[in-house]
Amino acid sequence: MENKSTAATNAKVRNYIADDISFTILSKLPLQSLNRFRCVRKSWSLLFENQHLMNMIRKNFLCNLNCCSYYDQSSLLLKYLDETHKDILYSLSRERFGNKVKLDCKNLIDHLYIFRIFGLGSINGIVCVHANSNCGAIVFWNPATQAIKLIPPSPLELVELPIPGVAKEFVNVEAFTYLHGFGYDSVIDDYKVICLVSFDIQVELGDTFSDSLLEDIYLDELWEIYSLRSNSWRKLDIDMPSSSYCIEGTQVYMDGVCHWLCEENTPAGPCLVSFYLRNEVFCITPIPSDEDDCFKFKASKINLVLLNGSISLTAFHRETTTFHIAILGELGIKESWIKLFTVGPLSCVERPIGVGTKGEIFFQRKDNELAWFDLSTQVIEELGYKARGPYTRISLYKENILVIEGISN
Repeated sequence: MENKSTAATNAKVRNYIADDISFTILSKLPLQSLNRFRCVRKSWSLLFENQHLMNMIRKNFLCNLNCCSYYDQSSLLLKYLDETHKDILYSLSRERFGNKVKLDCKNLIDHLYIFRIFGLGSINGIVCVHANSNCGAIVFWNPATQAIKLIPPSPLELVELPIPGVAKEFVNVEAFTYLHGFGYDSVIDDYKVICLVSFDIQVELGDTFSDSLLEDIYLDELWEIYSLRSNSWRKLDIDMPSSSYCIEGTQVYMDGVCHWLCEENTPAGPCLVSFYLRNEVFCITPIPSDEDDCFKFKASKINLVLLNGSISLTAFHRETTTFHIAILGELGIKESWIKLFTVGPLSCVERPIGVGTKGEIFFQRKDNELAWFDLSTQVIEELGYKARGPYTRISLYKENILVIEGISN
């Protein structure tokens, strides 16, 4: 029969788990779960400072990227200008993107001569495409079926604002539409678009042309949402941060939520805004900042991407020619960003143009050749195309030939 001392010793042995075993278990957990353990005990809050554990987490993350089913049977859309400076789309698929198929986008070009693909790519086979301007048309397009839907203009864009005491012909109102989100509401089977509308109003004053003056009148910006089911726009009674530029690579959609990046000049500071399509509420996640300023907008080219089904930031530093990648553990919590990878220096990089289904980093080289960096193999390979102009972009695409109500050939 064991005495009390022996029993206590055995209990301690049974309760003790070696670091190697602990790290092996922890490294295989989802990053969202691992991040929550920081608040369990003080020693666990320092987990991400242990390089051995971080190396194990990176290894498992890359392994999960290669077997992730989130983008099964997806291909890539490459948009670039050909020799005549005409927009061209290619579908890239299979190993090392060896299968390259030129897409027929004539009906798209008929509506939008020069266009951009919004967000990361398609949702249920539908691509949201918009004109290369802040006041241009928006189109839903299915490359597989050539089905297309030209979104009607917002009533806010056509508004005529009466100014007391000023004749209508002396008032010039110009509306600017900034596309922020495109997503799918699975509860009601509806595709939606979120836009910010701002106004530039000028009133001409004076009795004659020679002494006339222009007075600027400023109105608050307005949010609006488009529904494919109703084929209509409506105003959103909401006050949330907006992006100043809405440039490519700063918006993503995942599981009923539209996300976009806001730069440093917003009232909320640099942050991620997440808008829930179902109940039309939003939350804000501050962007991480640390001593090397790797996610400062002014110092780097920041893209919002999806990696292994997680919201992620990729920041390319022009001065150091390095990429920094951080994964978000939990929406709304700044401390849940986990800086996972630093890639480079890659002195040949001019600018990033997108991320692939397995975490490949696509970029334009300084000689304008398009190439990609494989996170798993650490190898750079050429894509076989040359960039012309600033709007070359890689997007994700999963083919879907189902007929979607409201989008017709």
